[in-house]
Amino acid sequence: MAQYFDLHVFYSRRNGYSVPMAILDREPEQSFDEDEIIEMAVRHDLLNAEDADSVDTVDEISEQEYNDMKG
Repeated sequence: MAQYFDLHVFYSRRNGYSVPMAILDREPEQSFDEDEIIEMAVRHDLLNAEDADSVDTVDEISEQEYNDMKG
């Protein structure tokens, strides 16, 4: 079962970006907290360690929203 997230990285109120992330090999009863999701994003080179410190929120999103963000 897959789970999809939008990691919001903000340096200031108007300067930032979003990173879409999918966790594809999750067990149905398995869940992750925000820190674990951020650490996974760094391990998979979706974020660098410096930007990981600037993550403001981690939102769960739908597969369609994930696909739209990926382009």
